[in-house]
Amino acid sequence: MEYEELIELLDITSGKELAYFEQYAELVEHEEYISPEALSQVFEEADGDVLAEMTDGYFEEMLENFPDEEAELYALIQTIGRALSGIALIPEHDEAAASYSDEFMRFRTWYAFESEVRCERVDGEGDIIVPLMQALAMYRSQHLSDEEYRYDFVDALDYPIDEYAMLLETLAERSDDEPYDDVDEV
Repeated sequence: MEYEELIELLDITSGKELAYFEQYAELVEHEEYISPEALSQVFEEADGDVLAEMTDGYFEEMLENFPDEEAELYALIQTIGRALSGIALIPEHDEAAASYSDEFMRFRTWYAFESEVRCERVDGEGDIIVPLMQALAMYRSQHLSDEEYRYDFVDALDYPIDEYAMLLETLAERSDDEPYDDVDEV
């Protein structure tokens, strides 16, 4: 999917209009290929503060309905979200948009396509292996189905964490609007 198709999908005329949670969720969860160039252009045009807020909102929503026993995966997802938010807050320049786009694409590819979660039916009818995004959706909606699963998230933990360069002063400036009590951990 190229830029024109992407902004049409998001129902916007340019990345400047990227502002809603649903648009961000569509970027993460869209099942078709999105070209890195199209994503980069949208993120380059987007407002950094708004992008950081959408990133925070998406990851908070994801973590609200998370399996309690999966502390390591929870911490990994939280770290990825914080890193993306921090990159979005770097003052506007080409490298920040490219860096955000690269990290977003890496997260999206892992989360929606490449990660593997083994889902074993409790009634013994068999296992399936699905990406993390699908496994979390199954987990959240399990009470609506007759099928009950046990989830093995171990293989989904295979996500390399790079060193992220963020301006801590940029994060601290946000403290007026949204306090970061753990800025030193970012």
